[in-house]
Amino acid sequence: MLAKTDNISSVVVLVLDRNLGNLVVCLSSIVALIEHFKGKKCYLAIDDAYKEIVENIKGLDRTIYYPRRELRRSNLLSEAMLFLRFIHQIRATRSDVLIDFQGGTTSSLVTLLSGASYRISNSYARKPYVYNSIIDLPVGKHKVHSYTEIVLAIGANIEDTNFRLHASELRRNSLDSTLGLHGITAKKPIVSIHAGAGIIQRQWTTDGFVEVADWLSGRGCQVIFVGTGKDLDKIHAIMSAVNLKAYNLGDKLSLGELMALFEMSSLFLGSDSGPMHLAAAIGTPVVALFGPGDDRRWRPLSPNSIVLRGQERCEDCRARRQTCHDTPCITQLSPERVKEAIDELLEQ
Repeated sequence: MLAKTDNISSVVVLVLDRNLGNLVVCLSSIVALIEHFKGKKCYLAIDDAYKEIVENIKGLDRTIYYPRRELRRSNLLSEAMLFLRFIHQIRATRSDVLIDFQGGTTSSLVTLLSGASYRISNSYARKPYVYNSIIDLPVGKHKVHSYTEIVLAIGANIEDTNFRLHASELRRNSLDSTLGLHGITAKKPIVSIHAGAGIIQRQWTTDGFVEVADWLSGRGCQVIFVGTGKDLDKIHAIMSAVNLKAYNLGDKLSLGELMALFEMSSLFLGSDSGPMHLAAAIGTPVVALFGPGDDRRWRPLSPNSIVLRGQERCEDCRARRQTCHDTPCITQLSPERVKEAIDELLEQ
């Protein structure tokens, strides 16, 4: 499929997923497609929240940003105008091929209105009739394969699914200013901690984070808590309970600055979440704390990582999740096991 690209002049890769982790995991597939269509016009369309994630990716003629945040704040008329403006930008590429990695309701509508002759998505697409090529996805494998299977079916090569991200010099410089204001120095080891998660059932205990943070601080590490939005309550609870010095950079960093922080960090500790995948893509050693999530599908894509959980997740986890309040799969994880994993990675 599309192994020959002679008759193709323009390609759009559509990734409208609102989840940071999904975008990070599919970056290796995006780069493989850019290489496959080298010499053609190549465009990427993503959520505008993630501009700084892709600003260093080479080979794109343009990145088109889906204005999700602005759409949420708009009235019905403004929402329609914003969406039509986005569609106009997609159509202006005059794409021959549109590859929709997500296949969601919104991305299916965008695909339908794109004007692309060849429209590709996956076998889980919400509106399969929109596409003239559907790629079957593997079952029970890591999420990265949901993207690589599409890439391989198109005829592209993908040698390494562990794509390595790098922060821009601009973001590194702006991070330096923020760290300086908080008295954080590059001369001492930094451990970045993301204690929040998309759902509360994925969060490790506050007491656990407090104990590990104090242990790290006592060993001379600068412990920095990161996060935004709903993460802030968790960070504040931990910060009010720690006995030794820790730093709260919650809601104080852009995504590009967060990437720069992970580049400086000796270790990342955190929940099954987008920042975990981001840290792994940067190459930071990762201790990932899993609860109800399936680590076979969502583990960090890095050989320099350790996945921990409390007791094994229930086989009917998804059905029980809304009524499971004690989540022993995460709450029964002991601080001692977390410390052992940290020691193992820091000694490497």
